[in-house]
Amino acid sequence: MRKEKVRETDYESSERPDTRLKQFFDIFRHRFVEILKLSLLQAIFNMPLIASLVLFHQLVKSSTTINALMTVFLIQGGSFLISMPSVFVGLTGVFCCFKKIIHAEGEYASSSFFIGMREEWKRGLLVGMIVGLSLAVAVIGYFFFQYYVPAYNTTIAGLGIAIVVIQAIMVLMVAYYSIGQIVFYTNELRFVFKNSFIFTLMRFPQNLLFLIIHPGIYVVLFVIMDITMYVGVILLIFFVGIGHLIWSLNSISAFDKYINKENHKEIYLKGLSTYEQEEE
Repeated sequence: MRKEKVRETDYESSERPDTRLKQFFDIFRHRFVEILKLSLLQAIFNMPLIASLVLFHQLVKSSTTINALMTVFLIQGGSFLISMPSVFVGLTGVFCCFKKIIHAEGEYASSSFFIGMREEWKRGLLVGMIVGLSLAVAVIGYFFFQYYVPAYNTTIAGLGIAIVVIQAIMVLMVAYYSIGQIVFYTNELRFVFKNSFIFTLMRFPQNLLFLIIHPGIYVVLFVIMDITMYVGVILLIFFVGIGHLIWSLNSISAFDKYINKENHKEIYLKGLSTYEQEEE
């Protein structure tokens, strides 16, 4: 049984927003300090990723030959295999906190973070390993199709780049939904991945929009120039929780629509003003 410090009072049902979109702005406005705390906690697990991205940015600029550039891309691909498991272990704690905040259960974020991570770090690690492998394939594959294949066939080069990028996008979407399900439910991983893949396809347009916001904005900032790279570092340390809140709400919205409405009515729309607790 979880033992967590709770607020003495919580929001009345009538004070809560009636949609997940409105709930984002409500949480952003009233729980920003907790978002900041979660960002800093997640930043600990993001450090290997941040360090590798900064190094990658600098090495790409200094590479003067195609062989040197290939080495840089291979190193970055390998670094994803290490950094992404760390990121997703931290995400199990972050999503656990946002589950509490979104459902208006009142627990303090810091305690929920360590509880969630302690309970689900192994499955978070597995998801992170899959994401790391996917990103490694994307980075190394991009280099191969961008710099080697065009000399033989530009059409194949273009298709190859599209394939490695799309697979990375799909895997990231599946991963975010998977972490949400890992925190919310006790399903076997094969069902978690199956459901996540379905959510990825059924909600692809909005998933793509959210992925552009997070983590897409960091990718853009890191590749433009030195100044924007430093802005990206600051965002990844202090404000990454905002992006995770977006994905938490997006996941819960999908769960409400496709899972909770029929199978878990006790948490359907929980945290919103329209939520009604069924009497046993």
